[in-house]
Amino acid sequence: MRRAPARRKAPPVVNGPAHEDAPGEQWLNPLPLAPTHERPSWQVFCWGAGDSGQLGMGADVLAVNLAKPRRNQYMETVGAGGAFGGPEAGIESVAAGALHSVFVDEKGTVWTCGTNDNAELGRRTITVTQGHTTIEVDEATSVPFHLPVPVQSLVDEGFRAVKVAAGDCIGVALDSQGQLRAWGTYRTSNGVLGFSPSALKQFKPVSIPALSGVQISSVAAGDNHVLLLTTNGEVHSAGSSEYMQLGRRVLERHLIKGTVPERVVLQSRSRKAVVVGAGADHSFAVDTEGTTWGWGLNGHGQTGTGAVSEARVVPAPLPVQGLSKDELGGATVVQIAGGVQHTLFLTSDGRIYGCGNYVDGQLGHADITGILATRYPDGYIPEPVLVPFPNDDDTVVAVACGTHNSLAITQGGAMYAWGRDTTGQVGTDTEGADVRMPTVVVRRTGGSWSAKAASCGSQHSLALLQRKT
Repeated sequence: MRRAPARRKAPPVVNGPAHEDAPGEQWLNPLPLAPTHERPSWQVFCWGAGDSGQLGMGADVLAVNLAKPRRNQYMETVGAGGAFGGPEAGIESVAAGALHSVFVDEKGTVWTCGTNDNAELGRRTITVTQGHTTIEVDEATSVPFHLPVPVQSLVDEGFRAVKVAAGDCIGVALDSQGQLRAWGTYRTSNGVLGFSPSALKQFKPVSIPALSGVQISSVAAGDNHVLLLTTNGEVHSAGSSEYMQLGRRVLERHLIKGTVPERVVLQSRSRKAVVVGAGADHSFAVDTEGTTWGWGLNGHGQTGTGAVSEARVVPAPLPVQGLSKDELGGATVVQIAGGVQHTLFLTSDGRIYGCGNYVDGQLGHADITGILATRYPDGYIPEPVLVPFPNDDDTVVAVACGTHNSLAITQGGAMYAWGRDTTGQVGTDTEGADVRMPTVVVRRTGGSWSAKAASCGSQHSLALLQRKT
């Protein structure tokens, strides 16, 4: 099964602003656009486990778990020196991989830190001896693994990233023209599968030949697969097909061919998509009619497609139960995030629905031994149900999922978290206990900071906060 500690990726919580169509151009899904450079700039906060350098805060946090969000003072100092695009510039996108992290600054430079066992940092690192110990450092700069370093090859080619996604060992960056760069590798339960038919591990970000001429609007990453949404509404998948998460057939004797992106058909080739999302080993898309489709691993009902079959997988896209436009009263699903065994769906009117495993509190239901357990005695909910939220007048605008934990950001800048808190990754200062209801981490009123974006990894979480003025 997965490497220990269990790896996890999550896509960035906030998909940034989108292009307006230029004269003569017609896109179903707009090209990505860099966020406006807000002032005060967004600052990086980190919490959870830092033992693999994934917090990017230096050696001091390698042996501790941060139970509450803490400002990344190293990145703040680097930014104050102008490295992010000027003395007042900050970070505008984050993605938490399993045991690594990815950041994008206002110049579009991609920074990475953490483990690099499988090229997940998009750059080469080497092991050097310092005194009586060894340490992993960047090959070019000698900066240690626990501090963020720019991915220099992207800088050298002038690639200006506006969106990033991180899986277990895979990384993807998009620019404002819908061009993609990817690096790392994909894994299966048997070990490394490979990055492509020609590369086992890809240390330098590269374009994907199969996507030549294709413009990508957004990307979602699972543990070992990615979903790509094109501007014309097609969904392409790439990576491991071990749990049918690609939504298309890949022959057992040619599993490496799954790493080449191909289209996923939502039951009809004429059906177009406007949203993609991913959990660890399961996948989703929302079509133009507002129907949400799910496929992949479904042992705990995490696809939301109804009763769990004996095979425990959904091999091809099926409609997710209860989330059609009619069933949602005219609303549609606008964002989807998933953990290993659960999924959250965010609707256009700010409601959150969840399905899958509920026993660790990841679905936000406190009474897991009462009515919930009576109705769903197997410990999971196979179709989405409404997540109870404590503040109905502050609508949710973004969600994220870690391995067994969840997070939400509201219109008013509050941040809530819940779920399993083994290493402090929930951020509520409750390490070692499950947080069964959405609990405030950043307050809407009072306090000094407002939440803008966040991402959850296997055992850590990242957020971008803006100082209130």
